[in-house]
Amino acid sequence: MAVSAVAVGPALAVSPYIGTWSKDKLNCQAAADVRRQTVFTVDRSALSFPELGCEHATFRKSLTGWVVHASQCYGSDPSLEEPFSRIIHIERHGETVRFTWPGFDSGPLVRC
Repeated sequence: MAVSAVAVGPALAVSPYIGTWSKDKLNCQAAADVRRQTVFTVDRSALSFPELGCEHATFRKSLTGWVVHASQCYGSDPSLEEPFSRIIHIERHGETVRFTWPGFDSGPLVRC
């Protein structure tokens, strides 16, 4: 039984970046069209950000947070051929997270 508990424990642990995030908690309860433009959602294997969605994501711990290799991404940037891949950095500061990649910084976001 102890072996089973050890094997299940890590699988049940939720990474601190998983969830729904926004600059303003009011956006979390807003109409769907507002949420699509203002809410960042991260689950165990995919991302949904304003103007960017990625069907696959793998996460790796780094010194400052996590590095995400996101693939099968679609977005509103006409300069990118879809689907594309992107490396995204996630930093956690207390109760906030920040998503960054070259040319983008979400600023501090709070959990919905």
